[in-house]
Amino acid sequence: MVVTDGQKLTLGDVTVTLYVSPGHTPGTVSMLISPLKDGNQRHVGSVFGGRSAGGLQYYKTEAESMTLWSASAKRYKAIAESAGADVFLSPHDSWDKILDKLNALKFRQPGRPHPLVSKSAVSRYQTMISECMDAQLAWRAGK
Repeated sequence: MVVTDGQKLTLGDVTVTLYVSPGHTPGTVSMLISPLKDGNQRHVGSVFGGRSAGGLQYYKTEAESMTLWSASAKRYKAIAESAGADVFLSPHDSWDKILDKLNALKFRQPGRPHPLVSKSAVSRYQTMISECMDAQLAWRAGK
């Protein structure tokens, strides 16, 4: 399917809102997923599109890719925060430590916090991505 920025895809009672977030490729997509349910509590999941060297053939330079990805991360951070995203999900299991969180979930006691829920983790990840790209760009420019 061709995705448009802000497009909503509803699957049952869950809505996935798609955001074009170039950097890895021009068509990289990030998404908000809601509601995610934990009993009677409702949460908003956040998945930010990834970046790796594999997408560089789509850009004139690596710096162009990094610049776009940093801008996408900053923009998406504002979108995720505005939506109240509080579940950080990653396309790579080592980035969000999902396997550790799923293991912790097995031992979760009633009334205890859900190991996947953390508004600050969503925000911190977006900040880290944009600051890393900005630092790489500054380093490459000799600043």
